[in-house]
Amino acid sequence: MKLNRKLLILPAILVGVAVLALAINLRSTPAVKPVLNKARPVDVISLQQLPLAPVVTGFGRVKPKVEWQAIAEVSGKVVYRHPGLEKGRVLDAGTTLLKIDPLDYELRLAQAEADVSSSQAQLAKLAQEEQNLKLTLKIEKNRLAISQKELTRKKELRGKGLTSQSAVDLELQNTLASQKVVQDIENQLIVLPNERKVTVAQLEVNQSRVAEARRSLEKTVITLPVDARISSVDIEQDQVVNAQQSMVIAHGIDTVEIDAQVALHDMQVLASSLTQYTAHADGRPRADQLDLTASIQLSSGSFLQQWPAKVTRISDTVSANQATVGVILEVDQDYSQLSPEDAPPLVNGMFVEARLSGQDNAHWVIPERALHGDNIYLVAENNTLQIQPVTVLFRRAGKVAIAGELSSRQLLVVNDLLPAVSGMALQVVTRNGLAVTETSQQDSDGASQKDEEPAL
Repeated sequence: MKLNRKLLILPAILVGVAVLALAINLRSTPAVKPVLNKARPVDVISLQQLPLAPVVTGFGRVKPKVEWQAIAEVSGKVVYRHPGLEKGRVLDAGTTLLKIDPLDYELRLAQAEADVSSSQAQLAKLAQEEQNLKLTLKIEKNRLAISQKELTRKKELRGKGLTSQSAVDLELQNTLASQKVVQDIENQLIVLPNERKVTVAQLEVNQSRVAEARRSLEKTVITLPVDARISSVDIEQDQVVNAQQSMVIAHGIDTVEIDAQVALHDMQVLASSLTQYTAHADGRPRADQLDLTASIQLSSGSFLQQWPAKVTRISDTVSANQATVGVILEVDQDYSQLSPEDAPPLVNGMFVEARLSGQDNAHWVIPERALHGDNIYLVAENNTLQIQPVTVLFRRAGKVAIAGELSSRQLLVVNDLLPAVSGMALQVVTRNGLAVTETSQQDSDGASQKDEEPAL
């Protein structure tokens, strides 16, 4: 029995070897897994220079360009006050706001006018007196000539013994008297011009007093010079006011100003975009005539309103705490076209946002998502990643203006790559927003090898 068991082991081994050989010969060949494409799919756009202007934001408060203050220039009792003279009321130009009792100033005017009339009468009197003196002088000179002739004749008669010496002496006295009268008249004519000058000077003084009295009388009526909103009222009916006392403060409504505070860096970006500007004689740009476009915006809850603005000048000071510079903006508004529901007026103290835009210039412009820190991703000629450092100039509405060693033939990767390794293989999926097929990929890039799997 033991011998038979040993003989059975050999056939079992042979059967096992046969089964193993058959299993090896009949097994199927394992499937060969294709080689995967390791190129990273990317979306690209062509780099190009586009006109883009920098836009910066500042904030400031509205204040009226014209602030009018009614200061009493005369004293007296207020006899009239406009019924609409109240804080917040808008009044038209030419509206009479206040009247001060004019009685004292009317008396001063009447007295000054009377003095003027007196001086004018004095001048007329001097003119008539001069005329009379000249006529009298002419008569007296004729009388003197006659007297001199008569004296000469009597002297001749006295020499012939035909008249007495007393007759000659009497005629001599008449001649001397006529000479004295002529001399007195001539002296009066010499003095008359000086008297006229004094009277003319007095007339001018009196006329000045009349003008001053009229001005004082006009100052008793306080009239609004411009369309304005009343800001403050410090006077009442029947109150006595003194000179230099402030009575009313009003703000002009036609034009308002905003001192918008803009960061120094943003202001430098705006200034660098200005290629056209008004300059001084030496070529330096004038800070008060920068060619900037501006608008202001008021936002409160769901309400949003915008107004076009004009840049008029740059503030003379820089905020030491905020490192900002003030840009003065002006906004013109027509109250006849405003409505509280749609377009409320800009009033003193409103806090608004100002947007300043520079000039359009050609820049390399890319989407914000294509910028990775200070680098951008480019597709090299061999479809590999090139990490290019750039300088960010400014940002605007999801776009970034950059500068660097760039050309319009380069392709910019707009999607993110994690990780991004310089030289890694890339596969362009879309170009300028259009899908890129395998054929167009080979034609555009010069590739000779076809991917085994399509890129998704």
